[in-house]
Parts: sequence; C-alpha cells; structure tokens
Amino acid sequence: MEINVWGKRRKGKQAQRKMYVLNIEDNAIKHRDICKVLEDCGEREVEWVKNLEDGMNRLKQAVRQTRPYDLIITDMYYPLTAGGKEMEAGELLIQRVAEMGLDIPIILCSSVNYRIPEILGTVHYAEHVDWEDDLRKLVKMIKISER
Repeated sequence: MEINVWGKRRKGKQAQRKMYVLNIEDNAIKHRDICKVLEDCGEREVEWVKNLEDGMNRLKQAVRQTRPYDLIITDMYYPLTAGGKEMEAGELLIQRVAEMGLDIPIILCSSVNYRIPEILGTVHYAEHVDWEDDLRKLVKMIKISER
C-alpha cells in the first residue's frame, strides 16, 4: 500500500512523483488557464517566467541544482528579455534546449496552430477548440512514460 503526498493510503495504485513544470508565457490569463489544466492533472508545481532570458536562466539553474524540469510549456511569441518586443522566442527556446542536450518534453501552447515534430506536441490555444483536453492528453503521455 502506497502513501500519497497528503499522508493518505492508496489502495492498488502506485504513487506518482509530481512533475516540475516551467511555463514560459507572457500572458497572465493564458498562464492561469494552463495552470488550471495542470491542476486538473494533479500538477501544481509550476514556475512561470515571461521571457526567454528568464526561462533559460531557470533551466540552467535547475540543471545546476540537479533538479531539472519534467516539462516545459511554452508560447511561441514572447519577448527575448524583460520589456522587449514579442518575437518567435518559442522557436529559439526549442533550439537552445536541444543544443544544451536536455531531454525535457516541450509542449508549445500557442494561438497559432503549429506543427513542430521535434517536440512532444503542440496545443492550439483557441476558443473554438478543446485545447484543454489536448494539453491533458500530452501531460498524461508524460506521466505514462515515467512509469
């Protein structure tokens, strides 16, 4: 019998480790919406940054502290630095994570419907699609692969 993080016993289910998530998103409402979906998936440990420079600094810090992120959720368009103009920073993030040799799943959550084969998946963040379910499915894929 396993004991979960709240000290309660679980019958027949293996206790799962919680994921450490980095969300790079410059829109507070979209960040909140993403966090709601992650909470539905049982994930509450989400760090939020609003530009590429801060995101890369957090990634490097996590690696130095030997506690790398389990998942990165990124927008495509956000500033490279604090106060900068929006650019295709998500594409740069994907390239830099690969250059660093980090094996961290990346989900692109954007209002533009992208297809990027080098990452775990993309979520089209729009009112006319069930983007929340798409995000849940991708998070579930990570949890299943960790077993």
